[in-house]
Amino acid sequence: MKQTTYRGKTFTDTDVLSAMERFDNEIRGSFPDKRWVTYAVKHNDKLYPPKELMRLVTGTQKVGSGGKPVNSRFEELGFKVTTLDDADISSAEADDSETTFSFEYDLENWLIANLEQLEQGLQLYQKNGATGQQYDAQVAGRIDILAIDSHDDFVVLELKAGEADRQVCGQIQGYMGWVRKNLAGTKKVRGIIVAGDFTERMVYAAEVVPGLRLKKYQVLFKFTDM
Repeated sequence: MKQTTYRGKTFTDTDVLSAMERFDNEIRGSFPDKRWVTYAVKHNDKLYPPKELMRLVTGTQKVGSGGKPVNSRFEELGFKVTTLDDADISSAEADDSETTFSFEYDLENWLIANLEQLEQGLQLYQKNGATGQQYDAQVAGRIDILAIDSHDDFVVLELKAGEADRQVCGQIQGYMGWVRKNLAGTKKVRGIIVAGDFTERMVYAAEVVPGLRLKKYQVLFKFTDM
């Protein structure tokens, strides 16, 4: 098994394969082709965006500008990095991609600091040095935020910067099931999906999932003179 390190995070080729599987199952359908603009990690005739793959592997949104520092880590593990044709890629797509990731990262950090605004008594899960931000649920993936409510029960939070469709419902159910089996014991487990909006299919899907709530965020801009 090969391993490498990026910004203090050590991971293996197996971790990368798991991240690829998660990308295929959870992200690819809503991630436009070639949105990563210049480079791609190629595996089994599929292309993967290096920065997004690194985010999934390391569990952090703080990935650098890409290019050699990121790509070389995948090459060290035996993966092929290829250059894409920039001609068919608009700068608008690239900007939109970075804006989405940045906003999800900012939304996550804001909620971490303001969980009580989402629900009174909600606190970030913490145990044995691990925190509930980007919590590693192993085969289930990474939970955006794992929290504890005022009754000491578990709350799984899934965040979407834009509109959430019904596949998000299946995603959070997987996380909730993992928490119930591996962490909860006799405690209850419920989930909250926070998104900019929800498709009608998402609303119907959530109706039949016990303990699942949908929360729509709104952005308020405030301007001050300098």
